[in-house]
Amino acid sequence: MKIIQIISLAVCMLFMSSFAWSQSANDWESGEHIFDKICQYCHTQGVGPVLTGRNLPPIYFTTIARSGLNAMPAFRPTELSPDDLEKVANYLSQSTSEANQ
Repeated sequence: MKIIQIISLAVCMLFMSSFAWSQSANDWESGEHIFDKICQYCHTQGVGPVLTGRNLPPIYFTTIARSGLNAMPAFRPTELSPDDLEKVANYLSQSTSEANQ
């Protein structure tokens, strides 16, 4: 089971590096768009925890995204701008549990 999680994480990282990073800052429509293109690969497939509908403050998401935690990689400002990180953090902190679907 551990090997499946490792492979899933590797696949997630491959998707993130190939598509998400080809986006420029002006291409992101919203925090939800950023989540859908970068985060959801791991956070909706059981690799990382479910993030939506948890009523956590935006600073929680920005801190973890910048510093990383366990299998979660740290995202540098050159990979996800402060404005874009704020957008996705606000989206997640305001999301409802229905977004988990």
